[in-house]
Amino acid sequence: MSYRAVLLSAFVFFLLSGPVESLVARHVSPDWQYRLTIIFCFFSGLGLSTFALLKHRSRFLTAIKAAWPVFAFSAVALASVTWSISPSATIPAALALTFFVLATTALCAMVTWRELLMGMLLATVFIGILSLVLIPIGGLMVDIHEGALRGPYGEKNRAGVVYAIGALSAMGLAFTDRRLSWLLAVPFFLVLLVLSKSGTSILACGLGLSAFAYGEILRGKPLRLVLGSWLGIIVAAGIGVLVLNNAETLLDMAGEDATFTGRNKIWTSVLWRIQESPWLGYGYDAFWREGNVSMDWLWYEAGFDVFNAHNGWLETMLAVGIPGTALMLWLVIRTGIAGLVGLNGNNDARRFALPAIVMILMMSLTESAIGGPEGPAWLFLLVIGTKAAMGQETPNRQS
Repeated sequence: MSYRAVLLSAFVFFLLSGPVESLVARHVSPDWQYRLTIIFCFFSGLGLSTFALLKHRSRFLTAIKAAWPVFAFSAVALASVTWSISPSATIPAALALTFFVLATTALCAMVTWRELLMGMLLATVFIGILSLVLIPIGGLMVDIHEGALRGPYGEKNRAGVVYAIGALSAMGLAFTDRRLSWLLAVPFFLVLLVLSKSGTSILACGLGLSAFAYGEILRGKPLRLVLGSWLGIIVAAGIGVLVLNNAETLLDMAGEDATFTGRNKIWTSVLWRIQESPWLGYGYDAFWREGNVSMDWLWYEAGFDVFNAHNGWLETMLAVGIPGTALMLWLVIRTGIAGLVGLNGNNDARRFALPAIVMILMMSLTESAIGGPEGPAWLFLLVIGTKAAMGQETPNRQS
């Protein structure tokens, strides 16, 4: 194991998960947030891909082949400039996405699974400590969701995503590295999640950790894996029916209302906008822009101003329509399949991909967490999806 590779993974995850630009936006000027996102994506993508091409050419080419759905998604985003309702917004966002993809692909070529997981854990621990340090100076939400921990981020849900990734990374290291002491980090992230009051992230983290634990019980025995998978599907379906039949009671217990804080109105209005342009969407990162009449109508129908769809799949449909959403769906399915294959191996690190996908899917249902030019959940999906598609890799503690 190379500690330089661990530090590189940690630095890339920290930089591209967005805490720096969020802090600058909060304490310096909001105008700098998007500019810094573009700058960080550009230089990290250019720098990492150049280094990977020079020093790890063979693995970089393997990583590029593994990441083809994401590069195809970037190509659709770039092509959407031709039909975008706001080309001036689509061009920088699509370019930022392209370099973001290059950065994640190059990172996957340069680090092992163990180095990647350790890097993500190191970055999230640092962000977690930083979140606590920032409590007296803007680390808590004020106007809405008062008192919720947001740390260096603009709002609590993004912070919750990072804490959830930290918890799952710690559990992943504990089992793939065969060193249970890594589990000591999990309670730290669970406390942060509770402080963030991010219901979606808390639920997603719980599902991800449970899926990992269940997978470890079934791992390595083909018959047990098949039977256990079917049992898991049956139990999940039963829980789904139970939740649907008792939705209001469960939401009251969780402190949520039946409208998911107004999200149901947003989703209904967004679906109408999608029906108006289902095949190509409105252009990458173009819909939520001033002057868009469709957005104005959506605000009117929802009854309040909103600046994202609060659902990763609906957001992607708005941006790049059916082609882009299909590529995203294939990325998720392929990653899940790789995770299942990893469960049948001898300490195959790819099994981490399955609980990661479970967690990301849950997050994407109520937040626009995937498909954007940046963000921690999108970063997590790209590195895990690419790494899982690169083939089997068994962690080695002694190297």
